[in-house]
Amino acid sequence: MCKVIKEFHTHKHAVMILDKMPEHNYYYFIIDGKKYKPVPVYDVKNTIAVESDKSFIGKTVKFINEPLERYKKRT
Repeated sequence: MCKVIKEFHTHKHAVMILDKMPEHNYYYFIIDGKKYKPVPVYDVKNTIAVESDKSFIGKTVKFINEPLERYKKRT
């Protein structure tokens, strides 16, 4: 899991800079028990974005590397 160390907000997105990125691909991520669909971010190291106006500083991000339907069946 990765931790949010910095963030900034655009019109409707929270852009988070993490301490590290996972080594695997991912379909979505979970922050504080809520599932978020990734918004594409290009050319910025260790960065993810979601549609939100919340602050995520210090939060842990869990990356899920399988479709949501399959993950729900397992958990």
